[in-house]
Amino acid sequence: MKKFSLERTKQPAKRLLIALLAAGASRRFDGIKLQAAIGVINRNGLVKSQPLLLQTLDKLDQLTTKQSTGSTIELVVILGEHREVLAKLLPPDVNQRMNPYWKSGIASSIKTAVVEAEVIQADGLLIALADHIGVTVGDYQQLIAAWQSSGQTCCAQYQNSFGTPAIFNASDFGYLARLDGDIGAKSLLKKRSAHNALTVINIEGITMDIDSKADLEKWQQLIAENLA
Repeated sequence: MKKFSLERTKQPAKRLLIALLAAGASRRFDGIKLQAAIGVINRNGLVKSQPLLLQTLDKLDQLTTKQSTGSTIELVVILGEHREVLAKLLPPDVNQRMNPYWKSGIASSIKTAVVEAEVIQADGLLIALADHIGVTVGDYQQLIAAWQSSGQTCCAQYQNSFGTPAIFNASDFGYLARLDGDIGAKSLLKKRSAHNALTVINIEGITMDIDSKADLEKWQQLIAENLA
């Protein structure tokens, strides 16, 4: 397992697909979690409040417009349970795909993303979770830079635990397509790490996600404290 250094070497351009997973039922939230309004402090020091789905989408959309990563970046949103509601929140130019098997678990959404990545012949697939409010644009940029530079599978790490966001190479797609149930790709990340074929980025924000209304209230309180 390699730690990523900020020293970058020039690499040939790659095609990267970002898949924003937003297909879950959000049962622990007791409502449509990704529709819930949530605030973040923007670069001007002001609070911008909008649905959780759009907060994460805005961060990822910034990546598709930046050329400094040396990659061609495309974005797709994977919808499921609340498609009718969430699709109306998305800008009309956002590529979206329905995961008809969302009830079977997160693996089905990953498989849907893999199909999209294969269609566009992507060199890599970035898996991002829509409820990861604590992950910043800078975190995503660093992850992409690490993938571009190392050529390895790359993922977030915090407190010695691997997780998303993560970027998988095309050579990983077959493994991802065989995942099943409510199990994500952590098994593949552990396998790559064991073979010294994984680059990790320390991202503290992966611990800040919204699963319940209590999580939402805690985040809003944190924003209020930062403004005080």
